[in-house]
Amino acid sequence: MKPITLLLALVLVGSTTLVGQTELEGLWEGTLSIGGLDTDRGYPVQIYIVRKGRQLTARTYISIAPNRIIEMEAQGWLYSDNSVAFNEATYIPKANDGYTPPYMRKYQLLWHRSIGGSTLTGYWQEIHDEVFHHKRAGGRISLKKVTTNKA
Repeated sequence: MKPITLLLALVLVGSTTLVGQTELEGLWEGTLSIGGLDTDRGYPVQIYIVRKGRQLTARTYISIAPNRIIEMEAQGWLYSDNSVAFNEATYIPKANDGYTPPYMRKYQLLWHRSIGGSTLTGYWQEIHDEVFHHKRAGGRISLKKVTTNKA
């Protein structure tokens, strides 16, 4: 009887661990490219996502210099094909900083779920009144889910 109980306990613990690794909610980190789609230059980026059904709220953190992190609130949606879209809506200024970012961004991402490490990959664009403006900024973004192992 004891081996069956032990096996059942291991299966239950393992299944909760696998579910936790495929969640969209939580902290993601990676790189946001600058200077177009064909560049290796980029900034470190972190995004913390909260999900309520298909609706998403997020906080983005883009490190553009050692002492300068742009923090924004964003709103968006998760679609049935596991694509994610959200727009930065509010800049969170630092106290007595005086800095204002030149633009807000919108993101179009694809969520790849995996027990080996989930990813969000896709594109970002400057939110601009003229959609096809030749100086509109954009680039790629690649994120990996941050996992915390307490073992």
